[in-house]
Amino acid sequence: MKTMREFAFLRLLTPMLALLAMPLATHAQSIYRCEQGGRVTYTDSPCNRPLIQPGNAAAAPNPSVKQTVVGGGYEKPQGPWQGEAQYQVMNAGLQQNGTHFVVPLSIQISEDGKFVGSSPENRCQLLGVASPGYTPKILNLDVTLSNCAAEDLNQRYQGSLVLNTAARTAQLNLHAQRIGIGLAVIADVKGTMRR
Repeated sequence: MKTMREFAFLRLLTPMLALLAMPLATHAQSIYRCEQGGRVTYTDSPCNRPLIQPGNAAAAPNPSVKQTVVGGGYEKPQGPWQGEAQYQVMNAGLQQNGTHFVVPLSIQISEDGKFVGSSPENRCQLLGVASPGYTPKILNLDVTLSNCAAEDLNQRYQGSLVLNTAARTAQLNLHAQRIGIGLAVIADVKGTMRR
């Protein structure tokens, strides 16, 4: 019969083996912040490059476009991410009314560890810190949600952002719980994020 220590070790070993099995990317990629006429977009190609280039013509620089390299592409998790995220709250195993949302989420993780994000559709604002995880492709997150339309979502969460270089995605997982007399509230935020 296996001991609790062996089970704990296996729980830690399994995700690390999965990360080691992921194929390595052949090159790093930058993320560009493009600003034109008050509109900001993030892209993995230079801002002034047209989507379709005729023949072998070089892209003509567009002086009205401001470009900044802001992220680590798919080699490191810092930088901007967008995706659909699921927010939900359960109490004693039952979903709370009005607390389940699947909405767009935008997050930004700075090189110094600041984490900010928002989901305008459910009014949630995210603010916290990111710290290095077991590998350079994992960040541990400590994030507080505030201003959410569903009050039960407004609390402090722990979780991770795990980068999958091959799939060009990152998995966001945030989890919070409040346990007390007659209270067993579990809230989570999950999503597949892309650049």
